[in-house]
Amino acid sequence: MRLETREGDVKRAKRLQPVGQLMDELERESALRVTATQARLSEAQRRCAELQHYLDEYRQMFAERARAGMGVSGMRDYQVFIARLHEAVQAQQSVVDQLAAESVSERELWAQAAARKTAVGKIIDQAQSEERQAEDRRQQHELDERAQRQRGVQ
Repeated sequence: MRLETREGDVKRAKRLQPVGQLMDELERESALRVTATQARLSEAQRRCAELQHYLDEYRQMFAERARAGMGVSGMRDYQVFIARLHEAVQAQQSVVDQLAAESVSERELWAQAAARKTAVGKIIDQAQSEERQAEDRRQQHELDERAQRQRGVQ
């Protein structure tokens, strides 16, 4: 450690503050994207479950009506409707899968942003600590010089 400090060293923490603020903002934005993606995923899962519930209901109604006796055209209509509903469930499940992957990706990006924010915060803290230590050494040096001058005067 050196006793003398250059002006640039003293102001290092202050120069790093905008970087710290940028990392805070990037981490906050990333967290908001995670929240938004999770909300879209939850809504897609709800829709998928709702469609699956309708599909199950219509299959059950079809089975009951088929046992009770149903015309050929009625059976065909039910089967076409059930097939379309099944396709809708599959399509919605694809949306859920895509949003789940997007959610994982956004969480990873958020974790990276949080890690960068933490790292920059540590660097700023270290710079502030070094600046305080340099200032303490400077003050101590001044006190030592003053004391030495006073001894020399006496």
